[in-house]
This record gives sequence, structure tokens and C-alpha cells, in this order.
Amino acid sequence: MSDQSSDIALAMSRPLEESDRPQRRTLHLEDGYETGVYVYGRQCAEGREPVLYAHGIQSHPGWFAGSCAYLARAGHQVFAVCRRGSGDNARHRGHASSAGQLLGDVESACRYVLETTGRSRLGLVGVSWGGKLLASYAASPLRCVDIASLVLIAPGIVPQVDVGLAEKLTIALALLVAPQRRFDIPLSGVRLFTDNPVMQDYLRRDRYALHRATARFLYADRQLDGLLRRAGRGAIAAPTTLILARRDRIVNSAATRRVVETLTAGQAAVVELDGAHTLEFEADPQPLYEAILAGLGGGGGDAQAPPGPG
Repeated sequence: MSDQSSDIALAMSRPLEESDRPQRRTLHLEDGYETGVYVYGRQCAEGREPVLYAHGIQSHPGWFAGSCAYLARAGHQVFAVCRRGSGDNARHRGHASSAGQLLGDVESACRYVLETTGRSRLGLVGVSWGGKLLASYAASPLRCVDIASLVLIAPGIVPQVDVGLAEKLTIALALLVAPQRRFDIPLSGVRLFTDNPVMQDYLRRDRYALHRATARFLYADRQLDGLLRRAGRGAIAAPTTLILARRDRIVNSAATRRVVETLTAGQAAVVELDGAHTLEFEADPQPLYEAILAGLGGGGGDAQAPPGPG
């Protein structure tokens, strides 16, 4: 693990004041892979826990700059980690060897957050596919850190969008003969993510979004699905908030809600917000920001949303 700082490469979805801009640090994962951690805030306020923020399969931390800056203004120190092979990582683009490796990366990131802040617990925030990853981690009996709270934002646990049968058979064959062969991620249009024209334009110009993944990564994704199916009722003990988008075209919200209710033994708080899948991109993201903060145990708070386009 490292604490070295470097310049920010990712394009942020919303312009930030200089005081809100994150510091990019380098995290060394267990196998030596280096990835970026975008750190918002210098320290946690009294009564606030540090937060690990996980992005989706196609996205990167820059998409969620607004909510990260908002949480930092409210007193949380936020650590938005680039998943291996995504964001500003050029090495092994779109690749991971297994679900175990991805979950190990989460464990390494959590330990980094706790060691950096000197805290014993942390909050987890996962968006879309990152929500599935963090739900899998929270449900894992191998997890070694204390989760103070878990916030899942339109988590990709039960997707509406998937690859076709022929493509699945091709991926299965590639696993045997060419596991690092890349396939299109089936999220082909910006309108799947948002109805906001300003943010649609941001997505079209985003050169760091991930559009292809290896057969091995896609198999690891299926392994995560299996882990969640096998997890028992109440496997997630941490206080959990599920935030759903009413106009989600990527995630099956009703089915996802049923899975989360099972994993948390019916204890999850559920919040439904008007908007498309990436609620961060709504013209007024304040309801999302407040819901995340409340899910982390912070109540409504007095923080104001960072300025930005709508």
C-alpha cells in the first residue's frame, strides 16, 4: 500500500471548487497491481466514519464527484477507488481473474482506508455493479473489517440488460482458449444511464469509461451472482440502505429489492427516487446526496451540493 499522490486524470462529471477537489493516491493491491484512490476531505469529523465508494462496471470515480464532495463537506473522508482495469488504469484493461480477486481488492481497499484514517469501522457506498460487489463483500464470511453502514445505489444485483445466448456461449468458449479476449459490455447507449442531456454529453466525451471486458472478468461477475444466491437470509448484518431509481432501465429494481431484503433479513431501509439509473446525473442530485448521507448515519446534514451543470 502507498500514500503517494499524483495528478487527477479522470474527467469529473461536475466541476468542483478547489477546496472540494480530491487528492489522487496510489493503492497497491495484494498482487502488486497499482490503482488510484481519489480522496475527498482531509479527515473525518466527530461522529463520522470514513467511506469507501465503489463505482460501476463501466464507470469510474469521476462520475460520482458530486456525491463524494458532498459527503466530504458533511464530515466524511471519502475514498473513491478505481477498480483494477478501469478508470485511469491502462494495465490489464477490463480484466480480473476471479470474484475472489475482486473481493480481495475490496478488502485491501478497506484496510487502506482504516489504516489511513486510524479508524476501526467504515461506511461502504456502492453504485450499480459496484453495489453488487460491495453486497457480495458484506455478505462474505471471509470479510475481516467492521462495516458501520452499507449504502447500495441502484445496485446491479438483478440486471435488465444482459448479453444474448450466443454471446454467452462464445464467452464460455473463450474462457477455455482465450480468457483475456474482450467482449462488449452490454450497456450501449447513454440514455440507459440518464435522461439529462448535459450528462449524456459528458458520457459521450468520457474517454475513461470501460466498454469492453475480458471473458475472465465476465465469469468473475457470474461468480459474484452465485455468491449472492448462496448467501443465507440475513447474511448482511450491517445497517443497509437501498436506493432505487424509479425509471431505471439497467437494473430490475423490484427483483433487486427482494434480494436485498433477503440478504438483510428485511432490515434494509429502502428509498425510491425519481430518476434514471445513474441518479448522480439528475439535474437536481440533492435528494440522492441526502439519502446517501442518511444511509451512512448522518441524517439530513447541512452540507450543500457542489455547484455543477444540470
